[in-house]
Amino acid sequence: MTELSPSHYRTAFEYASDAIFLHDPDDGHIIEANQTSERLTGFSRAELLNQTVAAISPPRPAFSIEEAQRRIRRATEEGGYTFEWVCIHRSGGEYPVEVNLKLITVEGRRLVLALFRDIRERKLYEDRLIAREAHFRRLIQHSSDGIAIVNHNGRLRYVSPSISTVLGYDERRATGRNVLHYIHPEDIDRLRQLLRREATGCGEAEVAHHVTYRILHRDGHWRHHEATCKNLLAAPDIQGVLINYRDVTERIEAELRARERERELEHVARCRSMGELASALAHELNQPFAAIGNYVGGCIHRLESGRFDRDETLDALRLASAQADRAGRIMVSMRNFTRRSDPTRAMADVNAMVRDVAPFIDLKAAREGVRVVYRLSPRPLETLADPILIAQVILNIAFNGIEAMAETPAERRSLVIATDHLPRAVRISIEDRGHGLPKMNPDKIFDAFYTTKKQGLGIGLTLCRTIVDSHQGHMWVTSGNGGTLFHVALPVGTPEEGTA
Repeated sequence: MTELSPSHYRTAFEYASDAIFLHDPDDGHIIEANQTSERLTGFSRAELLNQTVAAISPPRPAFSIEEAQRRIRRATEEGGYTFEWVCIHRSGGEYPVEVNLKLITVEGRRLVLALFRDIRERKLYEDRLIAREAHFRRLIQHSSDGIAIVNHNGRLRYVSPSISTVLGYDERRATGRNVLHYIHPEDIDRLRQLLRREATGCGEAEVAHHVTYRILHRDGHWRHHEATCKNLLAAPDIQGVLINYRDVTERIEAELRARERERELEHVARCRSMGELASALAHELNQPFAAIGNYVGGCIHRLESGRFDRDETLDALRLASAQADRAGRIMVSMRNFTRRSDPTRAMADVNAMVRDVAPFIDLKAAREGVRVVYRLSPRPLETLADPILIAQVILNIAFNGIEAMAETPAERRSLVIATDHLPRAVRISIEDRGHGLPKMNPDKIFDAFYTTKKQGLGIGLTLCRTIVDSHQGHMWVTSGNGGTLFHVALPVGTPEEGTA
């Protein structure tokens, strides 16, 4: 290998891209400088020699000769030292430089080699990055959405500053903690499995998965969140599961309040239906009670007279018991239909739902001179439903059909209630021979507050459609045989759904 001559080293020294200075380690004076140092400072080599670094540094304590000598001493003690400094150009301008000090020995003399690198462009980019980070930080600081990056076990690698707005926690204290420690006990297993599946690569990379959960706010209350999780393990700038989350507590609570109002309205509607039948129900109950009184009174009279036949008395008491059972069944049906309870879904036969409200339909029909025809499927038609709510739909539509026939000739007044099986649903059909549909879009009759009755509120059919929609069903209306035909289709249920 060819040995380089001193002239080669001198050439490399002169034309190096960095400014190079040689300092006396004791007093910091410059004893040598290259051409690049002249371009960097604006001073000639002759002007730089025998000057200290103070000659090319701003007159501020952070860049004083004492501070420069302190750093030179550190370099001599440690063998090398890199730091940022500020230089002033001969014209008066200031600019940042990166300085690397290294202790060297030249011809037996200990010197400090100083490499000055102009980092103005780098600092400009850094300032821009800092400004951009501050800009985005301000944008998300008070956002209702949050961003987090977690590993497979839920430990937070990053959380956006909006966590202070969304959950009340400080981002610096939250970073490094396990988010699963703050998840509601009923949701933690589901969220843990999702994170594990995403972080271990079982989930599709960069495909967002949606999840809802409850999380503890710093004020001690549980908050409802919805989030999207995305596997970004392969992204070098993320290397984790990215979670974008949002607080939806107010929306959830509003939906719960709206559902509670719907339940109240459903209960009021059922009570109103029974109210309309009050006199008919009283008459229906009066018959068994009167029969019970007659049978029991006859038994008492015979026992008091001492002239009684054992078998006749037992028959009379059996008849009284049968009438009591009849009255009891009517009362139980009324109680079940009008009671206020939380919705419960179970496997149920729509034929049984029709039969449950048939006595009430028959009572109202009898008062209005309407004949009711039941054409129920010979086999069970099961669906996953709340029987009370679906029975309410049947009753409301049937009552509307009966009332719609008030001006129909008596001989034509008939209401047909049928059930059948569609390819993927069970159907209830109720047909009247009333005034028919109005000359407009048939769906208009399902709008809230739309009514053709003088005393109507316009909520009955709206309530019916809401109930059917909540069962993932469909309700529609068509023109019938001289009247109106309502259809209610409900999804075919399976035993597994009913027990879920």
